[in-house]
Amino acid sequence: MLDSYRLKSFCNLPLVCHKKISTVGNSNADVPLADPGMYQLDITLRRGQSLAARDRGGTSDPYVKFKIGRKEVFRSKIIHKNLNPVWEEKACVLIDHLREPLYIKVFDYDFGLQDDFMGSAFLDLTQLELNRSTDVTLTLKDPHYPDHDLGVILLSVILTPKEGEHRDVTMLMRKSWKRSSKVILSM
Repeated sequence: MLDSYRLKSFCNLPLVCHKKISTVGNSNADVPLADPGMYQLDITLRRGQSLAARDRGGTSDPYVKFKIGRKEVFRSKIIHKNLNPVWEEKACVLIDHLREPLYIKVFDYDFGLQDDFMGSAFLDLTQLELNRSTDVTLTLKDPHYPDHDLGVILLSVILTPKEGEHRDVTMLMRKSWKRSSKVILSM
């Protein structure tokens, strides 16, 4: 489960903000390695292409989980019976530091059963240029079957350093967290 609360976003999106994610350091040239500041990562989950079929009918019901460290920071909606899903979902995540990558894991939803793994990838946040929208194509892999073609996930991301005004938001977050098992952001 995620600890989260609803907040009118400073990125002008209605969203569910999460606990500050504690990661360490970054390698952007204009931000010091031990920078104690926060960052905002705006993610647009665009679509998947040629995803793996995991259901009997030759399709899947894919959804995507985003994690930083061991914490889930976003989960997409499920797109039923589709190997080329279009999500166009937006998420806004506050991050302490950039050393931990953003992990993307794709699953096939199975009602009443354990969901099937469809592949994973990661995005090295230290490689992102600050304040610039970046289109990213991530090739999905399965560590147990590295040669299998599991499709791709397309994202757009913007990494923005945040100044002290958002520390107050974080303090408010700590006082008002609510339990939520599923988080979906929409425009």
